[in-house]
Amino acid sequence: MADLDCKILKIIYRNKKVAKIKEIKNALVSKNYCNIRYSTIDSCIVRLEKQNYVKWEKYKEISLTDKGINFAKELIRHAQLLEILLFNELGLTAEEAHLESEKFNLLFSCDVINKICEKYRHPERSPCGELILDTKKCSCSEKS
Repeated sequence: MADLDCKILKIIYRNKKVAKIKEIKNALVSKNYCNIRYSTIDSCIVRLEKQNYVKWEKYKEISLTDKGINFAKELIRHAQLLEILLFNELGLTAEEAHLESEKFNLLFSCDVINKICEKYRHPERSPCGELILDTKKCSCSEKS
């Protein structure tokens, strides 16, 4: 799955599991993705819909499916646990750890993420204060 697809899933999840294209665009701009065109976001949404992560009718709200909710939660959880690792082991500030964890959380397997979780005794909050999401299973290795 493309990095932008993952970012869009997390944006929709954090937006009460529904969003409009303009809200996604605004969220991407706020994360310094200023050059993303609406047509690129459209393409991502179409791809996510084909993989059953979202439901969408053109010009309407995009909503996450159960599969999309579970995957978005796991993506956020990965970033949160990497944030803890970066904060504790490298001494990054909470803000630095948060920003860095978002950049490379797709590079780590669920097994590695679960080991980070175990190492820190299943923490409840990330260094930036977010509640760490609880997931029933790791879905990042599922084939779409």
